[in-house]
Amino acid sequence: LESLHGTNGCSKVRTGTQNEAALLALMEKTGYNMVQENGQRKFGGPPQGWEGPPPPRGCEVFVGKILRDVYEDELVPVFERAGKIYEFRLTMEFSGENRGYVFVMCTTKEEVQLAIRILNEIRPGKFIGVCVSLDNCRLFIGAILKEK
Repeated sequence: LESLHGTNGCSKVRTGTQNEAALLALMEKTGYNMVQENGQRKFGGPPQGWEGPPPPRGCEVFVGKILRDVYEDELVPVFERAGKIYEFRLTMEFSGENRGYVFVMCTTKEEVQLAIRILNEIRPGKFIGVCVSLDNCRLFIGAILKEK
């Protein structure tokens, strides 16, 4: 595939076929699966050779300020610099663009801290925000009648 960056640092628009080819190449390279459900495209989980339970709570980062034309083929290699990815969830619009944020589950808490420290730029001059994801495992049920 040709480079997706123009000489002025701006990205080139790529077709759906180019995007599909890039995602298929990424899946083949990593051995991960990709599934789209509930407005999220899930990549990975668990990695090849993984044995045991999923990573513990606190092993996920929230990444915001992502350009809308950036996809897994560009994002995954950036996050692999911090360590092995257990699961990668890119939120998607119906149009096929991403929603500007992603959740990345690392395999250890140390990788989370490294990701927060070193990952702040997706393309030259295009900054992203990386922070620990709030593990919100609560369910609120309200407006329940007190009498039958």
